[in-house]
Amino acid sequence: MKVKPYEKVSTIYDGLMNKLDYKSWSDYILTIAEGNIKSRANILELGAGNCKIAYFLSKRYENYIATDISLSMLKSSKNGNLKKTCCDMTLLPFKSKFNFIFSAFDSINYILKKKSLLNLFKEVNYLLDENGIFTFDVSLKENSLNFIVSKTTEGQYNGNSYRMISRYNNRSKIHFNKFYIWDASGKKHEEMHKERIYDVNNYFKLSEKAGLYTEACYDCFTFKDVSRKSKRAQFVMRKIN
Repeated sequence: MKVKPYEKVSTIYDGLMNKLDYKSWSDYILTIAEGNIKSRANILELGAGNCKIAYFLSKRYENYIATDISLSMLKSSKNGNLKKTCCDMTLLPFKSKFNFIFSAFDSINYILKKKSLLNLFKEVNYLLDENGIFTFDVSLKENSLNFIVSKTTEGQYNGNSYRMISRYNNRSKIHFNKFYIWDASGKKHEEMHKERIYDVNNYFKLSEKAGLYTEACYDCFTFKDVSRKSKRAQFVMRKIN
């Protein structure tokens, strides 16, 4: 039986990401937001996962909706007051406009086809306020090249044991993460995650085709221009008027 992405990984995700500094990541996104929008802005997060970043940003912006395609990940969030919607980011179910739309932690890389990526940009263009901002980060080839030879991560969390095997196929441009998870009863579960590693120019071209332009493209976590050596990129986009 096919397992949905993060259906089982949600049970060990906090353990897998225990070294991730959500506060610093949130502060980086807030810096982008606060320079462009007002405190009463409507915020939409795509690929919110377990809503750890939403925990920090929703303190600053009350009108906040967190979305993710994985219901298991949204349910794992301990923030009961947060508005959450389970949906595909390439087919968003909203009608109201948002001043700030964002995605973090290379969620966009999970969109494997250019046609679907174009659909995402079209959806954002439709929902974004005239003066709104869309920002997201992506993992780049320079990062995935470290996984041409597969790497293994093992650990235990909340009664579960896990093994993650990561590798990158430079020909297909797909980064694979295969998870093996053993629950408390010893039952084994498997999940395969795939991410497409696009060239930076693909994001420029497809977003422009959808009616968005790139105001800035940073080396992620900085405000320096992205370069060939960058492992991640942070895009800041607006609507073409």
